[in-house]
Amino acid sequence: MTTSKRIGRAEACANIALAKYWGKSDRGDNLTAVPSLSLSLDALRTRTEVVFDDRLEHDVVSMGGQEVTGRPLERVSTHLDRLRERAGFKLHARVTSENNFPTAAGLASSASGFAALATAAAQAAGLTLTQAELSSFARKSSASAGRSLFEGFAILDAETDQSQALAPRGHWDVAMVVAVITSGPKPIGSTGGMEHTKRTCPYYPAWQQVARSVFEQVKEGVERRDFAQVADAMEHSTRLMHATMISSLPPVLYLKGPTVELMHEIHRRRALGEPVAYTMDAGPNVKVLTTSAHVDATVAFLEETPGVQRVIVCRPGPGASTLSAAGPLLEAEREDKLQMPAFSLPSSAVRGTGS
Repeated sequence: MTTSKRIGRAEACANIALAKYWGKSDRGDNLTAVPSLSLSLDALRTRTEVVFDDRLEHDVVSMGGQEVTGRPLERVSTHLDRLRERAGFKLHARVTSENNFPTAAGLASSASGFAALATAAAQAAGLTLTQAELSSFARKSSASAGRSLFEGFAILDAETDQSQALAPRGHWDVAMVVAVITSGPKPIGSTGGMEHTKRTCPYYPAWQQVARSVFEQVKEGVERRDFAQVADAMEHSTRLMHATMISSLPPVLYLKGPTVELMHEIHRRRALGEPVAYTMDAGPNVKVLTTSAHVDATVAFLEETPGVQRVIVCRPGPGASTLSAAGPLLEAEREDKLQMPAFSLPSSAVRGTGS
């Protein structure tokens, strides 16, 4: 009996939003209500393999070494359905995905995950798509994933189908240092948190009104490589977003004690002249923007902070890339020939199956 298999592999980086979005547009299609601007993170990566196989009776998905069911499986299958429709076939797929960082802990694993999935599935389906087209497929499953297709700094405007590049990874010599406070899954996923906030937060309309101006401040600061401007606007965006969560009913509380203590400490240090600024996504982990020259000093004070489990140094990352089909997935070379550090899995205690 002849069998048919179509294989694709890809790698994508997580990204951190310097100008946040929180909440979806009333137009549907997973469009965002406000614009966002992100930095790709080279140390936080997802690798994914997609095998369309005519022997499969349904999609089979493994994340972090565990087969997934329920909502995570549904999200992947829905994503694959869009690409299957584009390719004109109905083969089911076996999907294997690995992160080299904690999953569903507020470190943008869904962004790198769906960016890698879109890229690998398109390759397996024999589709030749631009990065912008791939970003559209990724965004429909995870809005922030649309930004992970691009290197360096990327933008996803409000109610816009495709992300776009803002500046390449070499544009600005900065780093994002991640203080991991919690490695486990967060109590409520981002999508659920956004929907709840939009329904119950009395300040949500004000967030929508001010988000555009804060985004423009961040964008101008990045373009000019103005650390002080980006720091002020990025932190403002972070506090505005979390204020909507905290003022929801019941509140969506992602921040923990060490998170708030670090906000105080980073504010104090910047007032003394240090180039440090904080941001947090939907989770307690703190990301500290700094200059490359100040990375060692930033790592040192974060490692001494009570409640910080570990520290990860990230530089501006590359865009998503397909991988060689030769050898094991975790050892496969990027087909864009970019040399990256070896892909190492996190400990079994912090692997997980996503949000």
